[in-house]
This record gives sequence, C-alpha cells and structure tokens, in this order.
Amino acid sequence: MEKGQRFNEGKPKWSLVHFGSLLGMVRVLMFGARKYAPDNWKKEMDMKELLESAMRHLTAAIDGEELDAETGETHISHMMCNGMFWQYHYDKQQNKKKKK
Repeated sequence: MEKGQRFNEGKPKWSLVHFGSLLGMVRVLMFGARKYAPDNWKKEMDMKELLESAMRHLTAAIDGEELDAETGETHISHMMCNGMFWQYHYDKQQNKKKKK
C-alpha cells in the first residue's frame, strides 16, 4: 500500500510533550478558575508580576518546600502556570505589534 505524503518538517512536534507532567499545572488552573474565574489569567496582567510570582514559587522550591500551602500543588506546577501566563501575554503583545 502506498503511503500518503505529509509535509510536517518544522511543524510543532506535540509528541515530545509528556502531558501527564502537566496535570499539576491543570489542577492549579482549576483552583484559579474557582477562586477567580475561568480564564481570568487571559485578562490583562502585569508581566513583571507574573515573573515575581514565578520567582516566589521557585525560591520556595529551592528552599525545599515542595507544596504550595493554599493549593496543595507543587510550587513547580505554579511556576509552570506563571510561565504559561507570561508566554500567553507576550505572544499577545507580539501579535498586536505585527498588526500595526
């Protein structure tokens, strides 16, 4: 049987992501959706404050504290959220610049 052609060179390779490792981040997002609102993080945010939050979680993890007291999730899961939030807002800003 002849195999169909695919032109995937240079396209994102999602199979490289271990989705199970994102579960803690998803639970943090669910906590945030209950506390604030679903997708609240997509509203305008101070990107420096996102980095401040990520740094607080990073230093807590470095100091040996595994879990965030409020959510019970790992500090790394919180850092992953902050990183995603930052990237989302960065990309949004870049897209606005491109449209000008």
